[in-house]
Amino acid sequence: MAFRVLRAPAPQPDGRTPAGSRVRRVPMAALLAVLLVGAVAAPASAAWPVASRSSYISQYFHRGHRADDIAASRGTRIVPIRTGRVVFAGWKSNCGGYQVWVYHGSGLYTAYYHMSHETSWKGRWVTRSTTTIGYVGATGCATGPHTHVEVWKGYPWRSGSYRVNPYGYIDSGSYLPLRYR
Repeated sequence: MAFRVLRAPAPQPDGRTPAGSRVRRVPMAALLAVLLVGAVAAPASAAWPVASRSSYISQYFHRGHRADDIAASRGTRIVPIRTGRVVFAGWKSNCGGYQVWVYHGSGLYTAYYHMSHETSWKGRWVTRSTTTIGYVGATGCATGPHTHVEVWKGYPWRSGSYRVNPYGYIDSGSYLPLRYR
């Protein structure tokens, strides 16, 4: 989004412009508020987490399944939906197998499960759609190759944290299959 700065003619000592109208100044706080609303309300800055245009959502978010499962060929790269820092990478016995959790700021976390193996580590800075964090697999309780993608408000699995529908966060990006555009 590009902004152009419009300059009014310089006011005369009596506060009038050469054209005779008064100059109105927009408070800086109002301008910053407009810019912040645009930046905060932009989940479109997120990206499809599987680096394959032939991948697809095999199971959507619903009451009994609080994630999106994205099916793809075993070994397909998994990339984060947003830029952030890895807070967990490894094996967990919660039916998720090999998994990676990423913190994106403002209490937003994403978790990627069932990887054949992870390529990230705790503390690693990862970039949206670019950094490989692992590969599609079927570890844990998975019945086929896919990645189980969760979006959390609050640290995953902690009291007071909750999962939200990830689709609003994965609906764009260079790997988004045509059927979801």
